[in-house]
Amino acid sequence: LTEEYAVIGVDLANENTYWKIKSINDGIFPLISEDPKIEEFFERSREQGNLLATYDPVAYKYADVVIVDINLDVKKISEECGVLKEFDVDLSGFKAAIRSVGAHCRDNVLVLVETTVPPGTCENIVKPIIEDQLTQRGLTTAKYRLGHSYERVMPGPEYIDSIREFPRVYSGCNVASADAIEAFLNTIIDTNKYPLTKLSTIRSVETAKIIENTYRAVNIALIDEWTRFAEK
Repeated sequence: LTEEYAVIGVDLANENTYWKIKSINDGIFPLISEDPKIEEFFERSREQGNLLATYDPVAYKYADVVIVDINLDVKKISEECGVLKEFDVDLSGFKAAIRSVGAHCRDNVLVLVETTVPPGTCENIVKPIIEDQLTQRGLTTAKYRLGHSYERVMPGPEYIDSIREFPRVYSGCNVASADAIEAFLNTIIDTNKYPLTKLSTIRSVETAKIIENTYRAVNIALIDEWTRFAEK
C-alpha cells in the first residue's frame, strides 16, 4: 500500500459545507475522531499538499478516478400500528451528483460507486446519465469505466485500518471496468490478507450490500427487543 494519490473532495455548496471545505484547505481537520491515524494521515497530506476540498464540480475534469460516496437514505412515508406501509428512496440528489460528474469528467475516467444503492442503480441510472453527458459534450462513451464496490468501514479507534483491512467485493459494467476497479482497489486494500472478490454483475454487488445492512439491522433489532424485555 505505497500508492499516493492527490485527492480532491467535492461536496455540495451550502452553509453546512463551506466551513468544512475552508477548514480542510486551511490545514485544520474539521472533525473529531477516536482514531489517531486520521490526524496522522491528514497531517501527512497537509505536508505533501495532496488534499484539496471544494464545491466546484469542475474538479472532476482533473480526476482519473471518481469515487461516488453520497448519503442515500430510505425514508418512511407512512406507518400504521407500527407496520410500515410505504417507503421511498429519493434519488434526485444522487442523480444530480452523477450528472455533475458526467458533465465535467474525462472520457476515460473510472467512476467507482460506493454508495449503498437499490439494486440496478448503476446499470439503469448511473450508466445512462454518464453516457448522455459524455455524448452531449461530443466525447466517446467507449473509454470510461464504471463499477461498484461498496464502502466497508467500522467507526471507532481503528477507523482507518477497517477500511484497508476488510474484505471487499466488486464488479464492473464490463471486463475493462472490473479490471480497472481491481487495479485501483489493490492500491487501497491490503489484498494480501483480505483478497478482493469479483462478482458476476454490478447488481450482485449492490444486492450484497443490502443483505449485509439487513443482517446488521436484524441483529440490532433483536438486541433492542431483548434489552427492552430484560429491563421490563
